[in-house]
Amino acid sequence: MCASAVAGNVDLTTERETELCFGYYALFLITFWIASSLIEPGIWAMYLHDWFGNAALIFFILLWGRKDARRQSFVCLLIGGQVLSAYTHMFDVIVLGLHGSIPEGMWRPHNILHTPLAALVVPLVALPLIRLIFRRVGWFSAYFFLSLGYFLHIFADTITYGYPIYLFWPLGSFEVSLVEFFQRPGVVSQLLGNPLYVFQEATKENIDGFIVYKAEIAVNALLAALFAVKVVARRFLRAGS
Repeated sequence: MCASAVAGNVDLTTERETELCFGYYALFLITFWIASSLIEPGIWAMYLHDWFGNAALIFFILLWGRKDARRQSFVCLLIGGQVLSAYTHMFDVIVLGLHGSIPEGMWRPHNILHTPLAALVVPLVALPLIRLIFRRVGWFSAYFFLSLGYFLHIFADTITYGYPIYLFWPLGSFEVSLVEFFQRPGVVSQLLGNPLYVFQEATKENIDGFIVYKAEIAVNALLAALFAVKVVARRFLRAGS
């Protein structure tokens, strides 16, 4: 949703297309709310969360994969944010397992390929294959949108996980997690409370909880507001001309 909102704000998707993406996100939240009221907490929540995103990605790959450069660029944005960045979690798990130990509870570590440098390198490695599939988008455009999607994923992780992002890895160990801003005493903290879970917090017995992040919804709401301002301003300009 974050990628779709950014795409709408930079005209990578039309107003109608972006509104449909927001509608799909609303459908997800409604579905999740209904399911959480009927089913006990469990790992199903993570699967539902992930597969709503996967279904949208598959839809756009199949229907937009052979369209014009604009639509193929949007698909590249989604691939960077949902495929390249998402599945590199497993690389981090393997490396940490071979060269030490995975911190307790860190089932999705953010140490090696969940870093800004990786957002520049991994899309570059994947670029030849991407260009082989999506021929209408240029090399530089494809790389830009793959990297942008990757960066958006990393940014989203900094506001939904307490696990830090290592900004300068492997050059330095400086780490950051923006989730701390949501936990500081103040109005935001009072409104959001625990920024991780909307419907129910994780517990020691159920670490998965109902995984929908308050911070995620807050950022998407801000992006939606920005998009709404853009749409209204554009319509006023059209009326004035």
